[in-house]
Amino acid sequence: MALGFMAARFRMLDEASVRGLVLFVFNFAIPILLFGSLAEIELPEDVSWGFLVAFYGGSGAAYAIGMAAGRFLFGRDLAAQAIFGMSGAFANLVLLGVPVILTAFGPDAALPMFLIIGFHSMTFMPLTVGLIHAGRGDGVSWRTQLVEVAGAVARNPIVIGLATGFAVNLGGLTLPSGIDRMVELMGGAAVPTALFAMGASLVGYPARGDLAPAILLTVVKLLVHPALVWLVAVPLLGLEGLWVSVAVLLAAMPTAVNTYLFAERYRAASGVAARTVLLSSIFAVLTVSALLVLLGA
Repeated sequence: MALGFMAARFRMLDEASVRGLVLFVFNFAIPILLFGSLAEIELPEDVSWGFLVAFYGGSGAAYAIGMAAGRFLFGRDLAAQAIFGMSGAFANLVLLGVPVILTAFGPDAALPMFLIIGFHSMTFMPLTVGLIHAGRGDGVSWRTQLVEVAGAVARNPIVIGLATGFAVNLGGLTLPSGIDRMVELMGGAAVPTALFAMGASLVGYPARGDLAPAILLTVVKLLVHPALVWLVAVPLLGLEGLWVSVAVLLAAMPTAVNTYLFAERYRAASGVAARTVLLSSIFAVLTVSALLVLLGA
């Protein structure tokens, strides 16, 4: 990440190059990595679905806290409150979550990570779009919003990689040697390229202005969010083991870049979203490292 940041900061990569690198990661490297991992992973007979309840229960609470902060502490409208909520709960599962999880826990962590990623966009994206439209009185029906978001999710290369990997696995198919080698090479490029691209993309985010809400949301994202997931998983549901660690660690990832893209698209609290992405990505180096030690990774 530091190398990527410096490369973009000192103009060894221009804006178009950074965008191309990010598109390569999202459209090719990570989807192929997910496809290859899921195609070959040994699926367990019983899936502990409680860890999904823990992750999304804690995430929903973090989203609500972000919205409450936007309304009661900073007096923002409903559209901005939705961006506040997304900033506190929508984690960077692809550019950072995938490389960190696979490096920390190995292939055994692949399945729970993929299950969380598979549901991630289908939960908070429709919720945020609906709240923004409701706050502005656009009169867009929930059915129209769901169709729009469902179409975007179905075309998402990450989702396609997950779905095809599951299909190959469930069908008991074996990849031809040439395709298997291609998947291995592309998948090997995914982890370092994702981290490098994440660092390079941070150069475009401003670090000043609207700092108070950005700092608060950074605390919610990096500390409160994983704590809430752990509370639901362990004390409330009595879960334990690797899958809980994966859920907690993914919740500790910084705010996803998509939050800023949503804020820009709908012109709602884009400055807050940009600074939250930047600050949470910087301080995640410390908080995620500490959590890795606590989880025994």
